[in-house]
Amino acid sequence: MALTLNATIFRAYDIRGIVDIDLDESIYQLLGQAAGTLFRRQDLRSVVVARDARLTSPAYQAALISGLRAVGCDVIDIGQAATPVMYFAVEHLGADAGAIVSASHNPPNFNGLKLRRSHATFGSEPTSGADVQEVGRIALSGDFVSGAGSYTQVDVSAAYVENVVGLIPAFRGAQRLKVVLDGGNGVAGPLALRTFEALGLDVVPLFIEPDGRFPNHHPDPLKAENMLDLGRAVREHNALLGIGLDGDGDRLGVVDDCGDMVFADRYLIAMARERLAQRTGPVVFDVKCSAVLPQVIRELGGEPIMWKTGYTNLSAKMRELDAVLGGELSGHTILPLPGHYYDDGAFAGLALIHALRTLGQTLRECLAPYPTPPSIDEGRIHFAEDRKFAAIDYIQAHFAGRYPLIDVDGVRVDYGDGWGLIRASNTEPAITTRFEAKTLERAQAIRAEMLGVLEEFRTHV
Repeated sequence: MALTLNATIFRAYDIRGIVDIDLDESIYQLLGQAAGTLFRRQDLRSVVVARDARLTSPAYQAALISGLRAVGCDVIDIGQAATPVMYFAVEHLGADAGAIVSASHNPPNFNGLKLRRSHATFGSEPTSGADVQEVGRIALSGDFVSGAGSYTQVDVSAAYVENVVGLIPAFRGAQRLKVVLDGGNGVAGPLALRTFEALGLDVVPLFIEPDGRFPNHHPDPLKAENMLDLGRAVREHNALLGIGLDGDGDRLGVVDDCGDMVFADRYLIAMARERLAQRTGPVVFDVKCSAVLPQVIRELGGEPIMWKTGYTNLSAKMRELDAVLGGELSGHTILPLPGHYYDDGAFAGLALIHALRTLGQTLRECLAPYPTPPSIDEGRIHFAEDRKFAAIDYIQAHFAGRYPLIDVDGVRVDYGDGWGLIRASNTEPAITTRFEAKTLERAQAIRAEMLGVLEEFRTHV
């Protein structure tokens, strides 16, 4: 029996749901018709379609393609490929739009859909949150156009490698740089390995083969427990760096030469040192990042821009400001280079290795002058969907006039000797938090005060 379409799968950035509860082949047929209808009404016709390594993705991709063709979209099937490879293909093939069946780093029982559209100046861009919601409206209403789209299959892997090799100088020399690459059994591993080796790196491969069961560890490089194997391999092989990819390949995780995990707001410093030496300008980062990052950007002659969390927000702000570099704590990292103006974990990893080679330092050496204060890692608190934004408003009103506030995304309170962030998640019924201060005790005290206000809202408002 076909499932009934659940409106909650249409999120702020993409579409995400649980297999056999929210998603089945009939739902993907509807999603194809709805997304295709939106594209056709925007005068977009040719659509690159890809899928990740999840066990359900081949059948879901086939259903999505059927729906797209039923409304007159011409489908270009690039098969199993990473999300950034789909982005690349949209521009490389001159397509109007793109779609990938993927749930990124979510557990194996999830799947989803990410959409892309062409852009005259930047090659392509993410579909807006408003467009994702419009896909939902069209799908729920059944207000589809009709047509008969064509179907072709194309392999863009060689072109992708050629593109990257043209952007990153090859790593040649008497002693090859050794790095460990952990694909996490996600979709991005094989082509990332091929690209790293094409640039002359000595690569130690780890969990490269795609496997939608994710048998070795969960492919989320933001979680320290998922980076343990990578850290051990870096130490064992005396490697310069460890690169970890997420399930669909658009985020970068890093461990340094000692095997210790390095968050994005740290490795962005190394990348900013190299990029700002080439061109000064804005560097965009999200509100979760350490206060050290904007300080260093200013020291390097750049303009720090703190902005909303979410790769679509990051991408849009970078384009608006002609930014030099951009990144999020979650690992979405964008270098605005020709043909590669999007978040790509493998490409960002290569850019980081290139920066370290240019600086003549290990990552640990590069970051040593910029110690990060103690912090309490990102927390998630389940919160009712219909009350989470009201809670943020309450917290903002409480702290307004007492401390400087940054309110571009949630509430970030600057205490002078530390800061705390409370924001509503855009993708789930949750509130996310992060805290940083000169001492761990002070960070804990800031956390206690701000969560106390949140609890006051929960129990009394």
